[in-house]
Amino acid sequence: MIHLNPAQMCTGRSGGTSRSPPPYPIRTLIKTMKIHHLLKAVVLPLAIVSASAATIRTASAAPATNAVAPSGAPYSLLSRDNTVLVLVDHQVGLFTGVRDIDTGELRHNVVALAKTAKTLGIPVIVTATMPDGMWGPTIPELTAALPGVPVISRTSINAWDDPNVRAAIEKTGRKQVLIAGVSLEVCATFPALSLKAAGYDPRVVLDASGTFSDAKRTVGLQRLAGAGIPVTDYATAGVEMLHGNDDPKAQQVYADLDMPFANLVWQLKNASGK
Repeated sequence: MIHLNPAQMCTGRSGGTSRSPPPYPIRTLIKTMKIHHLLKAVVLPLAIVSASAATIRTASAAPATNAVAPSGAPYSLLSRDNTVLVLVDHQVGLFTGVRDIDTGELRHNVVALAKTAKTLGIPVIVTATMPDGMWGPTIPELTAALPGVPVISRTSINAWDDPNVRAAIEKTGRKQVLIAGVSLEVCATFPALSLKAAGYDPRVVLDASGTFSDAKRTVGLQRLAGAGIPVTDYATAGVEMLHGNDDPKAQQVYADLDMPFANLVWQLKNASGK
């Protein structure tokens, strides 16, 4: 019997003329190949499934973690002992251009927020861009609600870039910064982004801020969301810092927030003597 070398097996010829049988019967080779492919088709998927199951078991066995903000930092509720309120450019001239919220509502909300902060002992920082210039002074209702609180005049667009504003925030030693501003996408968003980069935990108060079009509002909100900066509203921020309705300051806080339904509840409570 003549055995073929590998080169000869490719042509099935020996010496170019005679044909010799292969070293193993064809049927045996076919059966061997079929078994090989069968094992490959069955064993490999089973191995993958087993590995996947092990991964799932490992993941499910891992302890649950606290919910996190998009930035990856743990999200915590506002604390009155760790919060400072920064109000940026609530100025008469800028109010005339606000279009995304009724200016009467905006005025009400920012004043209510300032009063609430004052009641809870939260530091309030007020700043204005060149109040003696084109944008005019801070709205009088706000300054009246914060007697003794100076308005920091500045020329920088980003309030955080002003050394006096920055020093005032740093002096409080607080890390949670509530910010409201006109306009939302600049005067509130710019310092919020800078504060985030500096290691603070900023939150923007949407309904105590205003801007000049719906498009600008959308831009501001998307930018804040992309940076993982939470957005809240004035009343939610107030009750978040209050924490409990059994707090001795609760009734005054609700009065400061000036929510009609809450005022009615307190009136009924007082009338009943309970």
